[in-house]
Amino acid sequence: MKHALLAFGVFWSALGSLRAQAIRFEKDSLSQVFAKARQQNKPVFLLLSPPPTPANLPAAIKAERNKSGLSAPAVADKLNQAFLNKELAFGTAEMGAAARRYNVTSYPSYLYFSPDGSLLYRRFGNTSNVEQYLKDVAAAQQAQQDPQNLSSLAAEFKGGNRDPELLKRYVLKCRDLHLPVEPAVLNAYAQQLPAKAFYQPTEVLFILESGPVVGSQAYQLTHLNQQLIDSLYRVLPLPQRMAINGLIIKNTMAQATAAKDRSLAEKGANFARSTWNNDYARGGRTYERNMLAFYQSIKDTTAYLRQAVPYYERYYLNLPADSVKKALVALQAFRQRQPALLQRLDSAARQRARGPRPEAVARTVQYITVSGPPASFLQELNNGAWVIYQTGTRNKNYLTHAITWSKRTVDLDPTAYNNDTLAHLLYQLGFFAEAEAREQRAVELARQEKVAASSYQQALEKMRKRTL
Repeated sequence: MKHALLAFGVFWSALGSLRAQAIRFEKDSLSQVFAKARQQNKPVFLLLSPPPTPANLPAAIKAERNKSGLSAPAVADKLNQAFLNKELAFGTAEMGAAARRYNVTSYPSYLYFSPDGSLLYRRFGNTSNVEQYLKDVAAAQQAQQDPQNLSSLAAEFKGGNRDPELLKRYVLKCRDLHLPVEPAVLNAYAQQLPAKAFYQPTEVLFILESGPVVGSQAYQLTHLNQQLIDSLYRVLPLPQRMAINGLIIKNTMAQATAAKDRSLAEKGANFARSTWNNDYARGGRTYERNMLAFYQSIKDTTAYLRQAVPYYERYYLNLPADSVKKALVALQAFRQRQPALLQRLDSAARQRARGPRPEAVARTVQYITVSGPPASFLQELNNGAWVIYQTGTRNKNYLTHAITWSKRTVDLDPTAYNNDTLAHLLYQLGFFAEAEAREQRAVELARQEKVAASSYQQALEKMRKRTL
């Protein structure tokens, strides 16, 4: 099984698990809800729920996470009266698609849309403060009335308006809403600028920070003066440079995936490689990782499998002994810190439950980043093996390679999810008895680790019935 935190890139609030029962959520798919919204001329409220509460969280933290002002009658009434409401459960395919489309990385997230499906307003994180949610609703309604909202700007653009000021407002509105800027919009904006604009650091930086697709007109125009680009990258702080490069790579690969354009994907992957300058090994790995992600996204299983085996074996299976030792030490140190961290979180939650100290300033929202174990070759091997399984391939060569990776993770880190991955691969290859034994071990380890064992138990039952 793919490690949950790594699979979704989750950063969630310790107050983040909620279920707003009073809100009338639509049962239709999100696309059907948007179609209904257009018919009824009604805006849409979308809740992207957080992951389930981990089984090993202390009771005080669980109780705190379940408190939310979103479930207050006043909030529910506002949403039920003025919006069509839709909830997407964490981990579902529909939620994953929405998260990618609207650039959601934190949960719970709340997105408000106009009847035509344009984003109006967004916020993330949970709070028990009812007023915050009422303010969110009011802000969304105000945005819908704004003549310069995203819907209006998009309509102007589609109608042929190419005024530079309007296009700049369009770009800024997308950035304010944390949405990717459409390449056509950014290209149109760049085309309207005079040539001298691309010799001005402020204008070039504005376009770069909007994430131009590699090879696009906007990208090419910003690179007319390579000396200026080099100068900018020398003086900008490292986090800003990384953010610019990351957005360019992300938007390029997303565009390549949407168009199933291998040539564009190679341009994006090559750009990613170039960001490592003279570190050719890291650059090469970055290129291969981006291309693998591209093949996986467009479901080109043949290309993916052909490149996955040498990639995982070169970078993660055949590591030097000292690198393996360092990774295991870091993983063990992380796990040793967890009980103390949970204890501190539990103590803080109990203190908040008793109410703030008289001298303290009340804070209604507290965000605590909870991350997974340090990234390591073990996670990479497990995830790589799991993706091989997910392709559905019956090719014994590829499955055997994946089993080798999975056995390596089990030997060095015998966790429930590593055993689960190995069990699935063994089952896929027809070793049913070995698969059942390994999945049974995953169930036992999950209980020892105090994590949910239900998914492992269900997989075990399917293996026994040969219905997996």
